[in-house]
Amino acid sequence: MEKKAKSKTAKMLLVGLLITFLISSSFLLLLDFNTYDFKMLTDPIELNKDLPGVVGYCVYQLDDKSLVLNSANNSGTYLTKLDSNNNILWIKLICTGQPGLSRLLPASDGGFLLSGISGNRYVLVKTDPSGSIEWTKNLDSGAPVNYLIDINEAVDDGFVLAGFGEPAEDSLGWIWFAKTNFEGDLLWSRNISGPVSDCPSKIVKANVDGYVLSDTSYSFVPDQAFFRIISLDTEGNVLGNYSYGGYGYYYQPECNGAIATDDGGYLLFGYLWRKEAWVVKVDADGVMQWNQTYGQAYCSITGALQTPNGYLLQEYLNNNCTSLILIDKTGNQLWNTTWADVTMPVGMEANFHSILKTKDSGYIMVASKNNSVWLANFDYPKEVSSWFWFLIVAEIMLILTLIVLVIKVLKKS
Repeated sequence: MEKKAKSKTAKMLLVGLLITFLISSSFLLLLDFNTYDFKMLTDPIELNKDLPGVVGYCVYQLDDKSLVLNSANNSGTYLTKLDSNNNILWIKLICTGQPGLSRLLPASDGGFLLSGISGNRYVLVKTDPSGSIEWTKNLDSGAPVNYLIDINEAVDDGFVLAGFGEPAEDSLGWIWFAKTNFEGDLLWSRNISGPVSDCPSKIVKANVDGYVLSDTSYSFVPDQAFFRIISLDTEGNVLGNYSYGGYGYYYQPECNGAIATDDGGYLLFGYLWRKEAWVVKVDADGVMQWNQTYGQAYCSITGALQTPNGYLLQEYLNNNCTSLILIDKTGNQLWNTTWADVTMPVGMEANFHSILKTKDSGYIMVASKNNSVWLANFDYPKEVSSWFWFLIVAEIMLILTLIVLVIKVLKKS
């Protein structure tokens, strides 16, 4: 009886050890994959070298993993679609002789909206899913000088756009925020300005109905600027605003954009005049949680994406380089990587939809390199980390040792 009891105990111990091994190994593997974005991205892989134009603006991945992007040269603006294997399906020349349709947005009907400025008027061009033009609309803001900064789908059907209007070239101006229906007809517009001048950078759909505009606000008494977020209702009426910077080291920031974060807040990004890039994290009430500078003088954050454990920042620097910087959720830099000769349109003030997270695990970015459109994929290393294998080996050695001890106990009994 005693031998049977010991044998049963030994078997139960072995089963318990096996279950412990399987559970702990699965946990370690899950933990390793959950922290994959802490690893350095692989070198970029250029997806297609036959793209039209010399400047790449925006790129989107569609539900079927195909890609659509807009690019331009002196001949005009191009709309290009690639299949899921990055082969070109079609190329459409949109608006011959107008390279300024720099904004692209997939529409809810499967088509695409391109927009920009032509003849000092806002131009909207809507295509069907195959890239054929359905309609073109020209909108007049009433300002002598106009710049289109961003477009988005409206929260209640149609489109919204944010522009910058000036009384003269290189002067102080105001935000022009407008809504159209799905056919591009202007429904309403609003002029929004701060103490002296305001220039928008990004339209973000609010967590509740309405919009949040990221913005650079200027004041000359004293000479200063601010990152600013402006809360708007669905009709474009201002509900409130919050400003950051304007004093000391941060007295003249330029805001390139903002993204909504999974905690209900926002991440604002841009640069400090003649200084480093600057990022500000705020909560849902607009209260600053942290801010951090990155890079060196004359560099700028031009885009941002949320990752499982932080944020991936796209950085323009040195006139001919682009970097990706990974930071954690409190702004601490984890790694950065730089590619020479990769540039963004309009340099430090770029804020195009030029980087995206793929439906797999990596990222795709469009830019310019050597006077050509550059479309590249970045991914995380597929292998699990070395410390994971070290722990697995250590577990196996421990279990083997315990098995030997159990066998010895059984032999003595």
